[in-house]
Amino acid sequence: MTTYNWIREDVPTDLVVRQVYAYIFDPQGRILIFRDGTDHNLPGGTPELGETMLSTLVREVAEEVQVTIKSPSYLGYQLVTADTQFAQVRFAALIDRILPSAVDPCTGRMYERLWVPPNEANNYLHWGISGDAQISDAIKQVGYI
Repeated sequence: MTTYNWIREDVPTDLVVRQVYAYIFDPQGRILIFRDGTDHNLPGGTPELGETMLSTLVREVAEEVQVTIKSPSYLGYQLVTADTQFAQVRFAALIDRILPSAVDPCTGRMYERLWVPPNEANNYLHWGISGDAQISDAIKQVGYI
């Protein structure tokens, strides 16, 4: 059974970071979520060799949803326990620029960008209590309370 625990601390140095995502807010306080078919997710992805968490985030956001971000801040990580343990890191950020939609060079797919009110975000993400806690922390971090 896989478990998910939201932790508001730095990732321990011995824990592998497998994913880095961000709650990206527009000036109206909405969160950017993308749709891939029937699946929804936050922009972000897997670190490549030599990347920091922040450089992974900037690259993945540009590739997946063609936006640039400003004022990124670390929120914490979701500890995923399955056969092994790993971290899914979360940031909060503000939208800087929205560029024309394009195909993600890694997947060859174009994703639909959705801007949703924070209280509706978890209806798309389906991350349960952990997702609610992350969204609450992201809202506080960017000052949309």
